[in-house]
Amino acid sequence: MARQFSELVRLSFPVVLQRLGIMTMGIVDTMMVGRFSAQELAYQSIGYVPVSSVIIIAIGLMMGIMVLTSNAYGAGDYKKCGRIWRRGLPYGLALGMAGFVVCLFGEPILLMLDQQPDIARGGGVVMQAIAIGIPMTCIMLACTFFLEGINRPLPGMLFMLAANLLNILLNWIFVYGHFGFDAMGAEGSAWATSLVRTFLAAGMVYFIWNMKGHDLFGIRQKVDLRLHKWQRLRHIGYGAGLTNGAEHSGFAALQVFAGWIGPLTLGAFAIAFNVYGIPYMIAYGIAGATSVRVGIAFGRRDHRDLVLAGSCGMLFNFILMVPLLGLLLIYPVQISGAFTTDTALVAATVPLIILSAWMLLFDSAQTVIGNGLRGRRDIWVPTALYFFSYIMVMIPLAYYLAFTLERGAEGLFESTVYASIISFILLTLRFYYLSYLDFRQR
Repeated sequence: MARQFSELVRLSFPVVLQRLGIMTMGIVDTMMVGRFSAQELAYQSIGYVPVSSVIIIAIGLMMGIMVLTSNAYGAGDYKKCGRIWRRGLPYGLALGMAGFVVCLFGEPILLMLDQQPDIARGGGVVMQAIAIGIPMTCIMLACTFFLEGINRPLPGMLFMLAANLLNILLNWIFVYGHFGFDAMGAEGSAWATSLVRTFLAAGMVYFIWNMKGHDLFGIRQKVDLRLHKWQRLRHIGYGAGLTNGAEHSGFAALQVFAGWIGPLTLGAFAIAFNVYGIPYMIAYGIAGATSVRVGIAFGRRDHRDLVLAGSCGMLFNFILMVPLLGLLLIYPVQISGAFTTDTALVAATVPLIILSAWMLLFDSAQTVIGNGLRGRRDIWVPTALYFFSYIMVMIPLAYYLAFTLERGAEGLFESTVYASIISFILLTLRFYYLSYLDFRQR
């Protein structure tokens, strides 16, 4: 356990900071747009619903890069790690271009989701501005997953720190209008995001191409890109993509429901989810580190170490999440006030932040153990469990609590707590059941 915790801390620290960097950019966007205009914040919130869905699904589809890289690294096949990265770049670009096309039709998509015409128009503009950044995001993800799979997450963290500084500057210029630019509100923030993601993609590709040890990993060697040569990479991604899509679609449905209630609720949802995203990204970083540790053990066929890696990942997550849960419960008013000076918006946000604290405990735990299952290449059963928890249970329950029982936004958040508890229980049982079978086969 001491060894596993040492490896988890060493690996998860830069991974957590990198994931927090991604979340921090979203928080900066929300804070700067929220202080510019509550209406612009509503545009940003609804516009990011389809965009984030596209990105989350792409993350899942590309998860095979991290899983197979960590497996190959654990088995000592370093040249295979480089081949996986070389194949991941065009794959990511293709996924990103598909997302780019989707975002071009932002307003019609939002109208199909029954949003108010003005909200759909403003959100559609945001989606079009951010579209160019989607392919760059996928290229950046291919690089990030490769570096984490070979136990080198620090460069990704440093790039993300630089990106956050650039994001603050560009938001200041485009949102409020400086250096001769008109104040563009939510649209300006979206353009800033696209430029930052382009910087990340270009910088990380350049770093990996020239990094120390590139010969060891065969970074510059030619690779066979015929589809059957990297079938396993895609197949792992299909399951992970469906998993991410099922979970995120459930949360996206909640934001659509919030839009039905009104712009104030939509703005409160945007703030609450951004606040929640800070501790969740810490858990997501731990989950990524757990996936790598489990994947390395799986590559070595060390079943005992595999179980230990997954168990220590969950325990490490619990140790870190409990204090953060306390902060959300104790300071909801102060946290809400940091995002907006609108007293009505603060009042609508406070109960959502309190509920998000309880969601954090179980949602973070199910994320960690779910990534542990991915690290051992268990794909389709976890996908079905996610679909059950976040589509079949959460969405109908959210509608029932919010509209039938008239609990509004609080009912929407309550449904996420119940769904996360169910998902955590089912995924944990699955992980230890597979471990039991492994030991029996030995």
